[in-house]
Amino acid sequence: MFEKTKSIWLIVVIFIAKMIDILHRYLYGLPNIKRSQLTAELFLGSQYSLIGLRKLKKIGITAIVNMRIHSVYNEAAYEGIKYLHIPTVDNTPPLMDDLIRGAQFIDDEIKHGGKVYVHCRQGLGRGPTMAIAYLIKTGLTFEDAFALVKKVRTFINPRPGQIQRLKELEEYYNENKS
Repeated sequence: MFEKTKSIWLIVVIFIAKMIDILHRYLYGLPNIKRSQLTAELFLGSQYSLIGLRKLKKIGITAIVNMRIHSVYNEAAYEGIKYLHIPTVDNTPPLMDDLIRGAQFIDDEIKHGGKVYVHCRQGLGRGPTMAIAYLIKTGLTFEDAFALVKKVRTFINPRPGQIQRLKELEEYYNENKS
């Protein structure tokens, strides 16, 4: 009986959390799981609405990397913000070329004085994978990059395939140092 009550209670809690998130997205344009600032120029979070996009502009975001399969807005919505869409199926690793391209996009923007917001749906797997890829590109080890992101956004949950791809990326950068 206790296990059944515990399961029902967990379902109720998850349902309430989801409803609060939906309401928060509707009212404020951003999820209630706030964006996380990983460095002075790199932010990580989840999908935003058009109201949220204006808020991102206000904090100085100059580029966005979208890791979701779908691009939810047309290019006109991103007026003044550079945009890179790397469609990646949820819970799967991005292609190696996509990680390299995304890390280079972020690096170029930051080197030119910009700020970048990386996102997927919830900011748990695909988005953190891309943020870690960029940090590896800057010279951090996978372990240090993962720890930095995990310290700021404690609930990230990259899947084993995503972690494996990041370790392969670290090897790639180590072999191709300029």
